[in-house]
Amino acid sequence: MEKGKPTYLNMFFNTDTYGKTIDDVFSQIERTKEETGKAPRPLLSNNRCQISQTVTIPAGTDLNCTLWLNTGKDGKRSASISIKLAEEYQGSGGGGYRKSSGKDYKAKSIGDDTSVFGKSQDDDSVPF
Repeated sequence: MEKGKPTYLNMFFNTDTYGKTIDDVFSQIERTKEETGKAPRPLLSNNRCQISQTVTIPAGTDLNCTLWLNTGKDGKRSASISIKLAEEYQGSGGGGYRKSSGKDYKAKSIGDDTSVFGKSQDDDSVPF
């Protein structure tokens, strides 16, 4: 990864549960663009994020990426991105199962927990 050059992980919304909320957020983005003439600041960001370990993800690796919304015991809200190796889907007709992809596949997550940011998820975490 080059300094100053972003790497993007595309994620998809859970519209079954959060469809109205997602529509409202995108509507707010469009209103802000119309009112100010420019794109709004990011909804989520961290300009000084520090990764707790070295992570190497070869190009073409299938990942399972999840955005978690957290409320800490102190009431502060934050978000975490969980990144783990994707599991290969086995089966057909919706009756299949998830199976690890190979004999040497030992860990399903990158890192000691499900977050490469070194933070475990609280019970109040919500996958978005």
